[in-house]
Amino acid sequence: MDVERRLQWHFHKALRDYRLIEDGDKVLVGLSGGKDSLCLLEFLARRSKVFRPKFSVEALHVRMENIQYESDTVYLQQFCDNLGVPLHIITTRFDDTQHTKPACFLCSWQRRKQLFNLAQELGCNKIALGHHQDDLIHTALMNLTFQGHFSSMPPLLKMDKMPLSIIRPLCLCQEADIEEYASIRKYEKQLKRCPYEKDTNRTTVHELFDRMQQMNAEARYSIWNALESAMKLRPMMLLLMLLISMGVSAQRRKQHRQKVAPPTEQSEQMKRMTESTQRIMFIDSVVLPKKDILKAYPVSAEVGRLAPYSTFFPQSKSQTLTYMNELGNRCLYNDTDSTLAYRERLLQTWSPADTLAGINSDHQFRHIRYPFMMTDGITLYFAAQGEGSIGGYDIFMTTYDAVEGRFLKPENIGMPFNSTANDYLFVIDEYNQLGYFATDRLKPDSDSVCVYTFIPAEKYQTYDAAQYAPEQIAAYARIADISQTWDNQDALASAQQRLKKVRNIRTKKREPAFSFVINNQTVYHELHDFKAPGNQERYKKLVELKQRYQQVLLTLEKDRAYYHKATANEKDALTRDILDGEQIQHELYSAIQQQEIDIRQAENNYLTKK
Repeated sequence: MDVERRLQWHFHKALRDYRLIEDGDKVLVGLSGGKDSLCLLEFLARRSKVFRPKFSVEALHVRMENIQYESDTVYLQQFCDNLGVPLHIITTRFDDTQHTKPACFLCSWQRRKQLFNLAQELGCNKIALGHHQDDLIHTALMNLTFQGHFSSMPPLLKMDKMPLSIIRPLCLCQEADIEEYASIRKYEKQLKRCPYEKDTNRTTVHELFDRMQQMNAEARYSIWNALESAMKLRPMMLLLMLLISMGVSAQRRKQHRQKVAPPTEQSEQMKRMTESTQRIMFIDSVVLPKKDILKAYPVSAEVGRLAPYSTFFPQSKSQTLTYMNELGNRCLYNDTDSTLAYRERLLQTWSPADTLAGINSDHQFRHIRYPFMMTDGITLYFAAQGEGSIGGYDIFMTTYDAVEGRFLKPENIGMPFNSTANDYLFVIDEYNQLGYFATDRLKPDSDSVCVYTFIPAEKYQTYDAAQYAPEQIAAYARIADISQTWDNQDALASAQQRLKKVRNIRTKKREPAFSFVINNQTVYHELHDFKAPGNQERYKKLVELKQRYQQVLLTLEKDRAYYHKATANEKDALTRDILDGEQIQHELYSAIQQQEIDIRQAENNYLTKK
């Protein structure tokens, strides 16, 4: 697993397990300029682009006049601009005449004060700090050693005297992973580091923790598990999954060899599942031949792609429906009739197929198909027959536990999505706030399939038995009439408009991704057009060089625009920055020209030999 995916898994797991982000949040990020805060801001900014939960992000950088610690504010501004995040910069100082308290305490207290003040001024309800798992473990060891209690900074801390909460979304991420990711992303380091950072007890504890990990490679996880137990960090995990499984029998029998007949409409299990039917608004349905099922799934490229396996791997003839993630570097499919597998792209090659751990570890499913992974890289939907299904294929959901390295036990997502017929291919398009699933319930023995389009629910709600008769709830459970679910006309009209838009986009001819001239007769428009060994990676490098070139031009433009109103000292610094920037611009331009020559030469050589 690459470091970015590992960090993303831990980041999203923390958001989910500790409920750090909710719909409508306004988050202020403390941006020191170090690798941790830069990584935190990047991840939060990217996550805020996903439709749910809907939240906004701003950043604050505090400059302390009487501490020789400095970050490049021009770089920080450019970093935030690229993410679309407003940046606030405040210059202040602390009272360094108070010799009774260490400078680190006074500096930290003043920074927090500025964060709290600005957060309330901006109307933010949460402050995000970049503490990672190593920080929390170091704090716990310090408290144990110097304070006599085993506790640490919590992932979520609600303030008593103000309407603010402090969140630490990187609390499950390891410092080594963040360092590696910062190197890959080429984060710029601070201009001047804090002179006190090596003179604290935290540095000593850091070295102690390193020695503990040398003694036991699992020390990190032992300490973290103990810390979670001591602090009760984790709230009710997977509450949504528990709600979804309300209708599933609490006394399941694992029968690996005995074939269990599907429950009937009169069974107690069906009754309980019907009573717990989720409130969902269905906006459209379409019946079409099963061979054309993907035509009813106009999902955006941002959530990935669904296609036969042979579409992604032409050397294979397999028509197994496969999910490819939005980055095009990880795919999921049913490798055998009872397992789900994945492959990952490693540079120019794909890894061999490997089984998704935890999906069918108890052999509870006889058949598994149609995987779909949410953009968080954690939540997985699939269809299966076996224990927990109520007839034919049912849709199940599970989440990935990065600590254990496996998926949690899958749960039936209940009605109205499942029935005694086959129900499958559950897909959520977060970017367009639309969901899809297929069912054979209308014509069980037909070659046709019905695909429903619905609005994904923000929270799990069922029908109140005090307001709805049992036969009404049963009708909602089997989706007797989608118009009966239209209880919000504004939401309906908006969703139908979004559906119309994505369908229109799909029917239009797709514009070329780019145009790269190989020779007088050949122009490439897609990455897969490059056939010469190494040329796809060379083109990716070319794109990266061009992006860096544009960033340098933007920085130079800002520096030149500011130069005429700068002070004398600032002009001296700007002059050096502009000269350095122009040198980098020249080097990047030359590198871009050479990269294009190398790509054309390699491709033409390949085409000539072909």
